[in-house]
Amino acid sequence: MDFSPTGTASIGDQVYGSHDAKIPDISEQTKLFNEAMEGKPDDKGKKKKKKKKKSKATKPTGFEEYYCEPVITPAEAWDEKNLIYSPDRSFVERIEEGIQRYRARRRLDAVRNQVFTQYLILGGVDATARQFQGADKLPDDLIRESTKGELRDMVSDDVIHRGGEGGGRFYHPASSEHWDVDFTGVVAGFMSHKVLDMSGGEMEMIWIASNTIQNFLKYLILHDVCPEHADDINRAIKLCDQAFEEIGLVSNALELVPGAFNRSVAALHCEEEDGDAISLLVDNKDLDRNHALHTVALIATLVLPTLGGSSTPNVNAMEVTNPIERTFEITSITPPTKEMRQRVAVVSEHLRKSNPSAPPIQACGTMQGHPVIVLDGWDVTDKLTDEEAKEESSFILEELILEQLRVGMKLTIGVSTCTFPGGGAFKVVRYVKGIKPSFYTFLPQDLMRYWKEPVPNERPGPSIHDRHDLLELAVGEDEADD
Repeated sequence: MDFSPTGTASIGDQVYGSHDAKIPDISEQTKLFNEAMEGKPDDKGKKKKKKKKKSKATKPTGFEEYYCEPVITPAEAWDEKNLIYSPDRSFVERIEEGIQRYRARRRLDAVRNQVFTQYLILGGVDATARQFQGADKLPDDLIRESTKGELRDMVSDDVIHRGGEGGGRFYHPASSEHWDVDFTGVVAGFMSHKVLDMSGGEMEMIWIASNTIQNFLKYLILHDVCPEHADDINRAIKLCDQAFEEIGLVSNALELVPGAFNRSVAALHCEEEDGDAISLLVDNKDLDRNHALHTVALIATLVLPTLGGSSTPNVNAMEVTNPIERTFEITSITPPTKEMRQRVAVVSEHLRKSNPSAPPIQACGTMQGHPVIVLDGWDVTDKLTDEEAKEESSFILEELILEQLRVGMKLTIGVSTCTFPGGGAFKVVRYVKGIKPSFYTFLPQDLMRYWKEPVPNERPGPSIHDRHDLLELAVGEDEADD
C-alpha cells in the first residue's frame, strides 16, 4: 500500500527474536498447516485437488523475465472481481488483501523480501515482523476449521491497523487527513533514499529493488486491485525504470564533473585559498597551463556567442569572482552542434602535433539551471529570495558530461562567476558535492524511521539529593585513593 503523507507518518523497524531463544520443533505443526492450505477451499471457491509432483524442477519465483501469471478459473476471476476486490470494499481492505495475496504468490528471497518490506513500511503499511504469529503457533482445530484466506490473514505480517485512535508510524483510517494515496510519490521517495542506503551504490542491488517494486505494481494492475488509482500506478511503474537509469547516470556524472574545461579555467584564474576545501584544485597543479589556455580560448570562442558574448573573447581579461556553494536544478541542456565538434577536432589535432602528450580537447555544450533548496530531513538555514530562485545560470560542460545529465537533476556544486569584457558570462564549476536524480523526493515519514511508541517510565526523576549522594561517593573514592 502506498501512502504519501501530507502531515507526519513514519517508517518502522524490523523486530527480530532473540538469538538465544530455543527453537521449538514445529515440523508436525507446519506440515498440518501446509496440508490445510493445499486442501482448503479458497474462501468462496471449490476445494482444489492436490496435484502430484511430477518433477523436481525449480518452481518459478515470479520475477523471471518471461514469467506469466498462472491461469485462473472463471470462478476465481468472479471472486476477485465481485468479492475480494469488489468496489464495495474500501481501498484499505482491497490493498491490504492485494499485498497479502501478492506475497503469497511470489517466492521472495531474503534480499527481495527486505526490499519489499521496507517499501511497504515507507508507504504506511505495518510490515514489521511479529513474534509468535507463525503457522506453528496456531491450534490444530483452528487450522482445520479456517479457510485459506483466513489462515493467510492470521500469519500475515502486512497489515493496516484499524483499531485505536490512529497516529504513530503507520497509516490509520482515523488519521487519514495526514496521508495521501500516492504510489508514484512513495516509489520516488523509496528510490531516492532507502534503496541507496540498502545498496551502497551497487547497480545490481538497485535493479533488484526497482524490479521488485515494479513487479508488485504490475500485479495490482493485472488483478484490478484499485482501478481508481490505475493512472498513478502506471506512472509509478514507469518511474521504476527511470530511477534505475538515472541512478546509473548520476554515478557516471559524479566521476566526470567538473570536466577538463572547468578545471582549466580554475587552474588559470582561481586561487587555492579561495575556500574550496574539497575542490579539485590540487589536481589542477599538474595541468599544462599552456594547454589549459588553448582549451579555454577554443571553447569560449565557440560557446560564448550562444550565451550572448563576443565571438572573439579575450581570455586573459576574463574575471572569475564570487565563489559560492549552491544547489542548481537543471532546466535545459544544449549539446554542441556538429560544426562545433568538427572545429574542436581540427584544432585539437593541430595542437597535439606540437604537444603529443596533451589530452584531446572535447567539444562542449551548455546547461541552464536555477538555484533551489533541497529538502532532505536536515535543518536548512539557507534561504532564497524570489529573484534568486528565478535567476537562470549558464554552465559550460563537455558533451560526455551533458549526456549523463537530465532536466530536473539537482547538482550541489561550488561555482564562481566568469565574465568577459565584451559581454557574456557563465558559472565555472569548481567542484561537485552531490547530484540528485530528477525524481528526487523526500517523504516526511522517513524522519520517523526509528521512532518508537512512548512507554511510561516508573523510575523517579533525578533530584538534588541523588546528585549529593553521587558527590559524596566520588569524594570518598578520591580519599581512599589518597
